[in-house]
Amino acid sequence: MAFGVSAAIAPSAQAAPQAECWTPQANGEGRGHMYWNGGWGYNLKSGPYQSGCWDIGWVQQESMIYLHCWTKNSYGNTWWYVRVAGTNMYGWTSEDNFWGDSIDENGDGQISFYQC
Repeated sequence: MAFGVSAAIAPSAQAAPQAECWTPQANGEGRGHMYWNGGWGYNLKSGPYQSGCWDIGWVQQESMIYLHCWTKNSYGNTWWYVRVAGTNMYGWTSEDNFWGDSIDENGDGQISFYQC
């Protein structure tokens, strides 16, 4: 399930943007599972970009992840800062790599997705 975060996309005639890699502090709710991708897993990145940010971890397909916060990068793609369930591994993954569940994990009656 995509979460449908929307924003305007900048024209592509501009020079390639510089990748911004950072570690956010937000801790929202929700979890997801990495898609099956034919026997491979996914790299977790140091920021919300496929190129320009380091690979900092690897997560197997179908693994559960906890969603902390999301952002749109300068290409208009939505990325989530996540933690891999059962580990202390954190990193960024594209929203295209997983399906998510809206879960009220802290029991306050609200489901909060935070923007990083």
